[in-house]
Amino acid sequence: MPTIASEFGALNQQSWIALSYLLTNTVFQPLYGRATDLFGSRAVLFTAVFIFEFGSLLCALSKNFIWLCCARAVAGMGGAGITVVIMVIVSQIVPLRERGNYMGIMYARIVIATVMGPLIGGIFVSFDWRWCFWINLIIAVPALAVLVMFVGKLPHTTKPDVGWRDIDFGGVAILGVCVVSICLAFNWGGIVFAWDSKIVIVLLVVGFLLVPAFVFWEMKVPSYPLIPMKMFRFRNVTTSSVNNFFTACALQGVFLYLPSYYQIVRHDKQIISGLEVLPYIMPVLLTSTISGLIIAKTGAVRNVLWFGGFFNLLGTGLLIMLNGRHPRAVEYVLLVLTGLGAGFLMQSTTLSAQSQVTRDLLATVTTMAMWSRSLGGIIGVAMQGSIITNLFKRGILASPAAAPYVNQLLAAENVSSLPADVQSIAALSYGSAFQMMMVATTVFCTPGFIVSLIAKKQKLS
Repeated sequence: MPTIASEFGALNQQSWIALSYLLTNTVFQPLYGRATDLFGSRAVLFTAVFIFEFGSLLCALSKNFIWLCCARAVAGMGGAGITVVIMVIVSQIVPLRERGNYMGIMYARIVIATVMGPLIGGIFVSFDWRWCFWINLIIAVPALAVLVMFVGKLPHTTKPDVGWRDIDFGGVAILGVCVVSICLAFNWGGIVFAWDSKIVIVLLVVGFLLVPAFVFWEMKVPSYPLIPMKMFRFRNVTTSSVNNFFTACALQGVFLYLPSYYQIVRHDKQIISGLEVLPYIMPVLLTSTISGLIIAKTGAVRNVLWFGGFFNLLGTGLLIMLNGRHPRAVEYVLLVLTGLGAGFLMQSTTLSAQSQVTRDLLATVTTMAMWSRSLGGIIGVAMQGSIITNLFKRGILASPAAAPYVNQLLAAENVSSLPADVQSIAALSYGSAFQMMMVATTVFCTPGFIVSLIAKKQKLS
């Protein structure tokens, strides 16, 4: 992101490259889930792929920073559909008890891509960053070929006498304004605007007031609500959604900010810092697969949910120790422990939610389980980013020697080229900021684990 933003002269706004995608991705996920109920999974999946690829094309052709961010927002709309609909399709065609095995494969794919994507992207950026987006168009060819080859096996159940007018566009609008307002407030607070500035206060007030407004709208107005409130009558749907919301920021935050930690605090090169997420990601890959096998064999999901939640919370709390003063081996062990817990949560929350509902709510509940994770992730990451950036920036500006390099340090760009005394000040400042971020993350994750303890024991059949 620093390389791309620097080319457009927008280094201090680089976070928008990710945020513009994540905002539309989060807002549109419930719409796609509901659309599969109304128009069938097959049609919605092809639509999502087209929108994602069109957005990628616009990114590759972008002429300025605003164009790029808008194109990323379009790609996020399509990415939301791809994320949701493939999980809905797996849930529709695979029996509940066997579903863990298949979801394990899907989450393993996500984990592998999470590791490989930034590494391949780093190679592209070394000669032309636009290939980060051209590659999506190339990959689309075999992807669409496989979909067309098996198109007859994709579910295509639709509701009769339902058209575009039945889509809850009002719910989409309210939800969109709500999510964007809250995320912008956390993203801008203390960085672009002061926390007590009018714009931040207004964004927070509008965002939080729209939450009850959205619930009222969904209960009273649309014939086919974006998020049917009746599904929250099932205890496991509610506990899974709350659990996903509060625990998602641990997974997202650790992955996003760990490379910067190793670059600034440990003075590692960018490519090395990218590989140093492996002690965290590989256990996630391992246990997300193992948990699927356990659930398929035993038919029980609650014990897996509790086990993963406990170790995820324990590991997240222990990551408060990451400040650059402990041996690397200790840090890697803590990352492994946290990853083991997070992997057990990847699919157990979704399967727990699905275990109580009838088939007519399957697509909506699956979407809700995934969307609550995305929503928690984007709000959590905004909160984490605000904490780490504000504290790190404060520590840098407090030093006359380091203050002139504040923009370069905030972008974590070519840190190793800075004077040794500046690197030392930055290491201490970022280590302390990372610790406080993990304190907040642990507090944020705790309600998710507590709520999961009241999940109903449900045998998968």
